[in-house]
Amino acid sequence: MAHMPNVCAEQEVKLVAQMQPCVQAFTRMVKSWKQGCQGQSWCMGYERRTAYYTAYRQVYRQEHQTVYKCCPGWSQLNGEAGCLYRMIEFGLSDPTPVTTCRSPLRFISTQPLLSVLRLSACLKAIKVDVNYIYSPRIRFSDTLRSVVLGVSSVSHVNECEETNGGCEALCCNTIGSFYCKCPAGQELKEDGKTCQDIDECQVHNGGCQHKCVNTRGSYHCQCNAGSRLHVDGRTCIAIHSCSVGNGGCEHFCVQQRAGHFKCRCRPDYRLDTDGKHCKLLSPCAERNGGCSQECRRDGDEARCGCHSGYQLAEDGKTCEDIDECQEGHADCAHGCHNTMGSFMCLCPTAYELGVDGKQCYRIEMEIVNSCDHNNGGCSHHCEHSTNGPVCSCNQGYQLDDDHKTCIDINECEDGSSCCEHDCTNYPGGYECYCTAGYRLNADGCSCDDTDECLAANGGCDHTCQNSAGSFQCSCRRGYRLDEDRRSCILLEESVEALSSGQTMDRPQPQLTILQDYEQILERYDDFEDDTGELRAESTLMEKFICLNESFGFDCSLSCEDCANGGVCNKHRNGCDCPDGWTGIVCNETCPEGWFGRNCSMICKCKNGGVCDPVTGSCRCPPGVSGELCQDGCPKGLYGKFCNKKCNCANNGRCHRTYGACLCDPGLYGRFCHLPCPKWTFGPGCSEECRCVQQNTVECHRHHGACICKPGYRGDACKDECESGFFGSGCANKCSCPAGVTCDHVTGACQPQCPAGKRGDKCDQDCVDGRFGIGCSQSCDCSGAPCDKITGQCLCPAGTFGKRCEKVCPTGRFGAGCQLRCACDNGARCHPGTGRCSCPPGWTGHNCRKACDAGRWGLDCVNVCDCRNGDGGCDAQTGRCQCEAGFTGPRCDHKCPAGSFGPGCKHRCQCENQASCDHVSGACTCKIGWTGTFCEKPCPQGFYGLDCQQKCVCMNGGLCDHVNGECACRPGWIGPHCTQTCPAGLYGASCSQTCVCHNNSSCDAVSGQCECSAGWTGNTCSQRCSPGFFGTGCAQRCLCQNGGSCDPESGHCFCPSGWTGSACELECAAGRFGSDCQDRCECLNGAHCDRQTGQCVCQPGWTGRRCENACLPGSYGQDCVQRCSCPPGTSCHHVTGRCGCPPGYTGNGCEQTCLPGTFGINCNQVCQCSERNQLCHPVSGECYCAPGFTGPKCEQGFYGPGCERRCECLNGGVCLSVSGACECPAGFIGARCHLTCPAGRYGADCGRVAVCGKGARNDPVTGVCVGDEVCPAGRLGPGCSQRCDCSNGGLCDAVSGNCSCALGWTGSRCDEECPEGRFGPDCALQCLCENNSTCDRVTGSCRCEPGYYGHLCQHACPAGLYGSGCHQHCDCVNGASCHPRTGQCLCPAGFHGSRCERECDQGSFGLNCSQSCDCVEDTPCDSVSGRCLCTSGKTGVRCDSDCSVMRYGPDCALTCECENGAQCDSRNGRCFCLNGWIGLTCSQRKAASYYTVESGFGIN
Repeated sequence: MAHMPNVCAEQEVKLVAQMQPCVQAFTRMVKSWKQGCQGQSWCMGYERRTAYYTAYRQVYRQEHQTVYKCCPGWSQLNGEAGCLYRMIEFGLSDPTPVTTCRSPLRFISTQPLLSVLRLSACLKAIKVDVNYIYSPRIRFSDTLRSVVLGVSSVSHVNECEETNGGCEALCCNTIGSFYCKCPAGQELKEDGKTCQDIDECQVHNGGCQHKCVNTRGSYHCQCNAGSRLHVDGRTCIAIHSCSVGNGGCEHFCVQQRAGHFKCRCRPDYRLDTDGKHCKLLSPCAERNGGCSQECRRDGDEARCGCHSGYQLAEDGKTCEDIDECQEGHADCAHGCHNTMGSFMCLCPTAYELGVDGKQCYRIEMEIVNSCDHNNGGCSHHCEHSTNGPVCSCNQGYQLDDDHKTCIDINECEDGSSCCEHDCTNYPGGYECYCTAGYRLNADGCSCDDTDECLAANGGCDHTCQNSAGSFQCSCRRGYRLDEDRRSCILLEESVEALSSGQTMDRPQPQLTILQDYEQILERYDDFEDDTGELRAESTLMEKFICLNESFGFDCSLSCEDCANGGVCNKHRNGCDCPDGWTGIVCNETCPEGWFGRNCSMICKCKNGGVCDPVTGSCRCPPGVSGELCQDGCPKGLYGKFCNKKCNCANNGRCHRTYGACLCDPGLYGRFCHLPCPKWTFGPGCSEECRCVQQNTVECHRHHGACICKPGYRGDACKDECESGFFGSGCANKCSCPAGVTCDHVTGACQPQCPAGKRGDKCDQDCVDGRFGIGCSQSCDCSGAPCDKITGQCLCPAGTFGKRCEKVCPTGRFGAGCQLRCACDNGARCHPGTGRCSCPPGWTGHNCRKACDAGRWGLDCVNVCDCRNGDGGCDAQTGRCQCEAGFTGPRCDHKCPAGSFGPGCKHRCQCENQASCDHVSGACTCKIGWTGTFCEKPCPQGFYGLDCQQKCVCMNGGLCDHVNGECACRPGWIGPHCTQTCPAGLYGASCSQTCVCHNNSSCDAVSGQCECSAGWTGNTCSQRCSPGFFGTGCAQRCLCQNGGSCDPESGHCFCPSGWTGSACELECAAGRFGSDCQDRCECLNGAHCDRQTGQCVCQPGWTGRRCENACLPGSYGQDCVQRCSCPPGTSCHHVTGRCGCPPGYTGNGCEQTCLPGTFGINCNQVCQCSERNQLCHPVSGECYCAPGFTGPKCEQGFYGPGCERRCECLNGGVCLSVSGACECPAGFIGARCHLTCPAGRYGADCGRVAVCGKGARNDPVTGVCVGDEVCPAGRLGPGCSQRCDCSNGGLCDAVSGNCSCALGWTGSRCDEECPEGRFGPDCALQCLCENNSTCDRVTGSCRCEPGYYGHLCQHACPAGLYGSGCHQHCDCVNGASCHPRTGQCLCPAGFHGSRCERECDQGSFGLNCSQSCDCVEDTPCDSVSGRCLCTSGKTGVRCDSDCSVMRYGPDCALTCECENGAQCDSRNGRCFCLNGWIGLTCSQRKAASYYTVESGFGIN
């Protein structure tokens, strides 16, 4: 860019992150020696030391980078290479702009002092008014002048006024032309008029650290999840980071990964619910809660208490001794002596203390002062009493348990110290010290911030800013901190701008101006040069700027950095701090003596009190009280009551509580009255001077600087003056001739002595290592001396060579390696002395003597260290000579497994991993094995160590001879093989799956299917053959007359016409169909077929239901006979007899006389006048209707004594016994209250009337009447009324009475059947058993869980339970379950929800409720309670030993010992008599055998 025409370089500012060091201070205590201690002249004490270290934080600094732009006075158009268009400055007072730009949205008129004039070759065609353009401030070139002077006027057209010049954005008019311009972030396309967006993200990601998002005309940066954009708008910082305000954590912040951290607390603290603050687990956990003695927890607070003899002080923490003597609580007869926490009564001379410890009794004897001898044994103070010496201690000590020795009180541990930060105990007292960046206050307790800036400005070049516990350097304007964070270096270039206030054309970050100094731009209007250019002089000013909403010395801070409750100010360029905090981000506590908001209020605490930085309340040092600590000891006094006077010399400071003098550096002693002894310095004279004392006058007692004697130099006065200098401080220059040295002390010139000599009289030899004239040369002899004159090396014995660099060869020694060594047995001799260095195992002058017994190694100095042997060892190696069964360097290891005997060379014969005795090789069997060589497993039924435990495997299971685990037979599982396989499994370990279908089970051992009822076949997949049912289809069906049976239950399904459990019964009269379920509809005494239900009519009747009498002229069976009666004479439809008998009428004599008539042909009229009287149709005799009685038939009663009134309606007759109504023709219902429905008539509405459309039948006679029938749901005249029957009930067409459907009752059929009733009008009673309910419609039973069957009369079969018996019991060990709940009913010996657990040891029986009655810990059978005796025991309670020749568990085994031997009652091992050996003592012992303790012989 720099080579392009009229292009200049400029500087821009950017932010760069870097690590900034911060200096921290740390104060600690170090040991020092002190004088004037109790009982001794020197003692160990402690001194404060302050160390400084450097920490680092991340900050941002400004860097300048070079950009290229048009030089002043030049411009660039349309992206051309370089700046080719000159800018001409018009008069500053010219009101008319030459160049204007027009936007399609608004008109922009430029008003700068400078205007751009684009010159063109087309100026020839432009007429210019010279008077208008000319100004004395402008000098034109000759070419322009000729053009201007040759033209008298200008005719100019503004192309931007019409259609914006065709430009998409801005149109800029020029003289004679125009051009288009785009806003920032866009550029012109090739057509020179339209604009296109510049994708800034394509170049270096737009400067963004994470993501760059391009927008039209601009762009912006975005950060990934877990980060936020920094104030520079480009870099990203973690949202959750320990580096920002410690992550908000009160104690520790642990950064786990990027964007994620967690807070942790110090020991004895727990994290609060907010995840940031910490709470004490116990307020007494830290420093005993501040209590001096006892601390107890009261919620979240600590309550202090005291031991007996002490009382709580006013501060509520420390304990004060109760002076029982002063308060009168001692009740001593004579004298009283107070002790810490107690008291002691004293008696005067010639008296002694009584047994009550209070009364004194005179004694007649010589009194000896018990404190006279050895101070009474007391460490500190002794006071005589009649009981002997009474000891007490100095301040800071307490009596030990012996009541004589004084031991130091550790005030730092018991909480009685006053230290604000940390505490160090020392004998008789303690010392407070402070953490980093703080120093101890004059009160000796509190800590004040160390102002590092007071000493040499903290090392800062410019400004030092103190902070709590630290400090920070900063630089003046125009400088920045160097990497050491102390030095200031000049900025390379500051951000510059013209002082005229004009805005420069550069990128537009939002800037915050930190400093601004206005300058006046001086102009010289009358100065012109030959080039015609305007010259002006401008003074540049500096502006220090921060990017958007950032602030601080290096623009590294933002509002998010405000700490400790600080909030951003309204300008967002700093923090407003809460009470007690100050600093640029509120991270500094108030300086000492200040408090409140922005630390603007002055503390008023007195006497060394420290004020709270937030509230200003005073915290007083010990011995001082009051709201402002005004109640304290005056200067020079100390103690609780300010009644003790300080006694410190040399202006020493006095401890407020203890009065101890705090000495300044250079002083020591109890009263700081002594200057430091020579060669010591510092506070308390605790430091030793590091000077070379013979070359030093003294060291400074304050800071320890060495004051050298004349002729010496260096920090420790170690070095002589350099050659040519002498005297005090080596400041004097020698004046000796060339080549002559001067004395480093006096400066006297030294005489030139001959080679090898030196001194005033040349009577002294050169010092070792020097030779030659003036001893000026150094020897080069590998450390050996050289000749003082010639410098030839004088080699010591054992070396040779020109520079004595070689050692004598092997076998030679002495001066010049002339002597021969006389060492034997491979020994080496010393090259200088010839002394022999013997090899291990040899000693003596010539290494010819072997080591004595019990010794070994070099010079036989090592003592043999052997354990299991004769104590001897190899003289060279020290290897021990072990006895049988032991090995190892010290014979302290037994033979390795598998070997035994001397040298562990014999191999063990033990089998099955048995161990053998390392000495004899005898075998010790592993668990589960027996025999001489452990070659036999335990016999079946026993297991364990020595096969003493009895197996408890059931159902044929075999037990493991080692651990007793049961190997169950197929079909059994469980620890003791007591559980059968679960349903669906069988075989060994129940590992095979049954293949039985249809809910069938399989044999747990063989897997053979046990089919459920109704199924057969290998897999129970085939139905029972016809005629068989039940389990295995083994039962034969009992169904008769063609009935079939259910293959599972055997229940018979009868064919039509038959019923009964075996279909053995024909249908009863009036029933037909399958299982006789259907009711016959035949009338007039007709019978129906029991299979088809077809009616078989009686003689004289016909029709499908036998409802019609024979037609006139016919009679008899099936009405096939013809009447032979004269015309007009009725023929009886049954008998064919001519003429009807009395009381009957009709063509076939099928009708009784109408009410009110009787006799032959019903031609006589009844004479019955009373209500409820009836007339007999034959005789005409009057009688009362059913239900009525009396001479006038006025009452209707029934029951015993006719006590109950009949309720029959519509002429219904009441049965005198039951009260049931017999309804007349045309009515039905329990009370005869319902008229026959349409289409039905007659008695019980049993006849069907077939009427034409629109007609209805008479309910009594069936005669069709009228031509209109009300539709369903209507009734009454004109069908004008609506039925009011609910739930499907039918209403009577005439009366409107409801006939309820199944399951409903009530006048409107709106009531459900009550429990136990069902059917139409709920007239039927349920027959269900076992508390089951029935369906109110059908009457079918709904069984309770645990029952099934038509009437719920059967309980669930074994293994099933629940509703419908569909659930399978989940019980083991043969347990059954409750048919309703499924709860397992455990057999004896088991318990648990599934009966899966055997009874615990010591219990048995049903529900494991009984306790075993066995001796000690002997187990019992979990079912029967029978005691299971261990080996060697028998009896009901296993409390008897085995009889002779019996052994094993329950003494069930017989001993196999022979030849009079007895056996062990536990394992059956034989104890042979003398002379017999073998497992059963059946072999005689040979002479070569010897008896061993185990009872068997080895060869």
